[in-house]
Amino acid sequence: MTSIKTTVNRVCRFTFTLLLAASAITTIAKTQKHPIAIIADTQLKAFEGIYQQTDNEYRVYKLVADGDKLIAQQLGGDQKITLTRKSDLEFEFLDDDGDEKIPVAFKKSETGEINQVILAGKQTWTKLKSYTPPKEAQLKPEQIKVLAGKYQSDVRTDLSIQISATADGLILKQSWDDKEINFKPLSDVLFLNQPLCFSLKFTKDAVGAPIKVLAFNRDTWNKVKE
Repeated sequence: MTSIKTTVNRVCRFTFTLLLAASAITTIAKTQKHPIAIIADTQLKAFEGIYQQTDNEYRVYKLVADGDKLIAQQLGGDQKITLTRKSDLEFEFLDDDGDEKIPVAFKKSETGEINQVILAGKQTWTKLKSYTPPKEAQLKPEQIKVLAGKYQSDVRTDLSIQISATADGLILKQSWDDKEINFKPLSDVLFLNQPLCFSLKFTKDAVGAPIKVLAFNRDTWNKVKE
């Protein structure tokens, strides 16, 4: 039979263990209240400049330092992003929904200058020495009208876009959601929606009739014969 003395000793040990656990939890809680110190050798000013997405030349942002953060302002659009520092060359920002943090990692050249940034571990942006914004071209009405018509997806025949001419550009209407997007001409075969960084590049045949269009530098749509 367990003696009263043994029982008391066990209770005392159990109580002491609980006290130690409670003390540890309190210590951790107090420690977590203090912000984590970020060791950064690179001054925020070094990150300032204009950055261009490598696979979309029309997606360009200007970065400026603001206190202990970086502000990325879209050139030709309204989007503004706040980058919060996580380490010397690493930052993050919230996505459009505000529920996911997107990592941003800057890279340095051999001379120690910031020259590149990797977004979400896969999207590469290059820091530019200089930048010239795209300039709208002035086209004749017939140069625009010739591009109008229905274009079918190169990979999904159930998807199509309808392109219509306006007085100074094009309107693209998507068959799957009826969304309409406006474009301005940069040349007789290249059109751009600057805020969306969305381009259309047309290919013509020998007589100047459009046969296909490349959208967003990745999706090909073939002209439907009418």
